[in-house]
Amino acid sequence: MSILLEPIHSMTRRSSRTPIRSLGEVIEFRNEIIHPKSRPQGIVTFVGLEHVERDTGVRIGSEQIHLEDMTGRRARFQAGDIVYGYLRPYLNKVWTAEFDGICSVDQYVFKVGPEADRNYVAHFLRSSEFLRTAPIDAAPGQLPRIRSGEIAETEIPLPPIGEQRRIAAILDHADGLRRKRREALVLLQELWSAVFIDFFGGLRIRDWSWPIVAVQQAGQVQLGRQRAPRYQTGRHTTPYVRVANVFENYISTDDVLSMDFNESDFEQYKLNEGDILLNEGQSTELVGRPAMWRSEIPNCCFQNTLIRFKANKQIVDSAFALAVFPVYFRSGEFSKISSKTSSVAHLGSARFAAMPFPLPPLDLQQAFAARVAEIDTLKVHHRAHLAKLDALFASLQHRAFRGEL
Repeated sequence: MSILLEPIHSMTRRSSRTPIRSLGEVIEFRNEIIHPKSRPQGIVTFVGLEHVERDTGVRIGSEQIHLEDMTGRRARFQAGDIVYGYLRPYLNKVWTAEFDGICSVDQYVFKVGPEADRNYVAHFLRSSEFLRTAPIDAAPGQLPRIRSGEIAETEIPLPPIGEQRRIAAILDHADGLRRKRREALVLLQELWSAVFIDFFGGLRIRDWSWPIVAVQQAGQVQLGRQRAPRYQTGRHTTPYVRVANVFENYISTDDVLSMDFNESDFEQYKLNEGDILLNEGQSTELVGRPAMWRSEIPNCCFQNTLIRFKANKQIVDSAFALAVFPVYFRSGEFSKISSKTSSVAHLGSARFAAMPFPLPPLDLQQAFAARVAEIDTLKVHHRAHLAKLDALFASLQHRAFRGEL
């Protein structure tokens, strides 16, 4: 770890009396909207919020669309512009355009003025300092959002342009280390998928030739316990995980809450090694996101934003179940069966319980589990290192916009 961090430490130094400006003084909102009624023509590259990775500023996709086929408004951006996703700003979907194109209207487009470095400004917009000071509107029934005028009024530390570039270079270097670790995790997941194909023949439901049963026949399906004021008395206080803790094949224990679980409730909702937890209520693209409980916290329960699948060990190995559910998650099968409101999709325990589940021979499932256990061990190592790099980056980012870097 110290070898990796040495170049960063050698680049840092303390500065003071950094000038403060409003963002509206250093960025210009590019409000160029394309409307279907204007009958635009041609082929253009489109980038939606789904094409932008959270927190990193990395664009992970795009689409080529025919302008004449547009059914709604789009915003135009140019190479070098900063594109900012203003819905659910805590996702930090902020990226710098490498080409001219169009984006969804739930993104603002900024042109950075000559006295500011666009990379420095983009880092600021992704920082905890910005989210802490910028007013975010969370009206009932609407997704959290931030208005363009509120962004313009938010203050940004603005040292001389050379200093901005130096700070941005430090943050880029630290972020690059994080990105390499994430790329290693992606490669391990691809290896994991290759092992699944080797054992079971494919990653699509139609590839499976095994007997099919309902999920509820392969194991127990249970919704977690509801959170309510009556469970906050301080008696029988027990930690519980919720949707914010369950990522794809990964349980985060960074923000675990507690509430009361009496003896009978504790027995009903206590998590056990090998339980599979799935996001019950989530955004459409994340509903059903699964992970295995590996006893990260002793004596822990789960909330009703999660569904638990407890494998019937006579016919199903938990590691195999954890392989099947991501197939449904990534292929959109969970999203298809979910009920949807304006902001949240619900998987539903009954709908999930009725989904098909393949049943290859148990000894084949167990052989697969033994093979992927080695990959999972490597994932744990990489995630631990990534957590350290994330902490380093957060510290550097905090210092950068307080004039201490």
